[in-house]
Amino acid sequence: MGYLLLHSGQPSAKRLLRRVVECTGVEDLNPVASHDVVIRFGNTNGDDNRAAWTLNPRQAILNTAPRKKMLRILKQNGVYTPSVNMEGGAELPSDVVLENGNRVKLIRYYRVPIFDLQPIGVYRADSKDVWLESRVSQTKDRFQEVPFDEDVYATRAVRLALRALHALGLDFGLVTLAITARDRTICLNVNPAPILHGRMLEQFEEAINAFITRDSSEQIDWERNGRYGRVLKMGTDLEFMLRSAQGRMVMASKFLPRSGRVGCDDRSLAQDGERFPLAEVRPDPATNPEELITNIRETLTDAQKLIRPRNIQWLAGSMPFKNFPLGGHIHFSDLPFSSRLVKVFDTYLGLPVMMIEANTTAAKRRPKYGFLGDVRFKSHGGFEYRTPGSWLVSPEIALAVSALAYVVAVHHRDLREDLFVSPRKQRQFYLADKRELNADFQRIWQQIESTSTYRRYQGALRIFPEMVRQGISWDEAVDIRRSWGLPVEKAPEPRAVVPVSKRNAKKRGRNS
Repeated sequence: MGYLLLHSGQPSAKRLLRRVVECTGVEDLNPVASHDVVIRFGNTNGDDNRAAWTLNPRQAILNTAPRKKMLRILKQNGVYTPSVNMEGGAELPSDVVLENGNRVKLIRYYRVPIFDLQPIGVYRADSKDVWLESRVSQTKDRFQEVPFDEDVYATRAVRLALRALHALGLDFGLVTLAITARDRTICLNVNPAPILHGRMLEQFEEAINAFITRDSSEQIDWERNGRYGRVLKMGTDLEFMLRSAQGRMVMASKFLPRSGRVGCDDRSLAQDGERFPLAEVRPDPATNPEELITNIRETLTDAQKLIRPRNIQWLAGSMPFKNFPLGGHIHFSDLPFSSRLVKVFDTYLGLPVMMIEANTTAAKRRPKYGFLGDVRFKSHGGFEYRTPGSWLVSPEIALAVSALAYVVAVHHRDLREDLFVSPRKQRQFYLADKRELNADFQRIWQQIESTSTYRRYQGALRIFPEMVRQGISWDEAVDIRRSWGLPVEKAPEPRAVVPVSKRNAKKRGRNS
């Protein structure tokens, strides 16, 4: 296996090559072999399929230009961007953008260099004239490196930068963002081949060297075991909501604590910090799908002890109540994180789950929640994949999703398709356009079936192609207590109400 930096003679690429000795510089793909990994530094020549894997694939780089196209793709993925920065044919001041036709001032700027979908630095500037395309290369002295957690603005900038980079299909690059006078974080530009010097050159050098070391070690492990050879630990947190017999929302915080194996999600009603509508089960982690389902059932039993009323329904899915999206977040530990892994999850896990979600609510939930590449790192060192809706709707679907997540994680180096580098496929995903995506689903499902671990879970996984073939979705109206076979206590028999006049008559009879 070799690591090739495909460039176009840029000075930054040459500076990198002098520092990364394990990387070979090339300007075309003629010497590329099927076991090589290509790192495209702005060069869009050649076919990505010739290599084992490509960081910054050709289509992803093309997604960044022209800038209008890039902004359109970002907006499609729910990334906040400015309107076209022209007004009456004249360029706006450099510290002003258009937001829905209105001028909005920019008050702070960030640059976030990213490699392998992980931030490697944060730079901040408070002066203007720092982001326009024609000036990007001339502003190095205006940005100063700051800690990742310097303040809430730096944290928000990093999170949006990762989302923007992935939305374009990129694995590395430099994202420029700003904070507006209306306290919103806005993405201004994404550069897939940034100018590198000084500290940022060092950061990319360290990141590429670490990537090569990690990837080559994983490849050796892969060849030795035929698949990912470590024991995976997986977990989940699954959200559901409560509905009264009259169809009204019931606050989960009326019955549940904030923390624990069963609790409330931290989204409060009207952000009041007191009323929490979303319930959440947080089962113990497991090393296989069957164990995880057992743990989920245990947490549902715990929830039943806390939520006693029989006439309250428990609802899961994508959005059982308008404007209240639910998630089915899947956690992994002891699984090396990479941009490649996230792309594989989108194609081989995110798409199949969307194909069985309820169409209307799935489309309403996204892209604000459950967007492609929705990943967060956890304090325990792992990460969670947050794109699917709440697959708590039934034990059969829960086992199928858990099993699919396990198969995809184990075989992620065998599964090579990057479906959502295409903006058209992204749009179809967000619209839950299952008809247009059906052929893609059939193709990737064949690849899933070709893995060795699939045979172990084929009974559970069969529900995916069967539901897609029949054109049916999961049922978000079902009470999950019933679908999971949990005993529902009978409501107490109402006591007979004796009219006041009769009670008084009885009293008079006793007294006479």
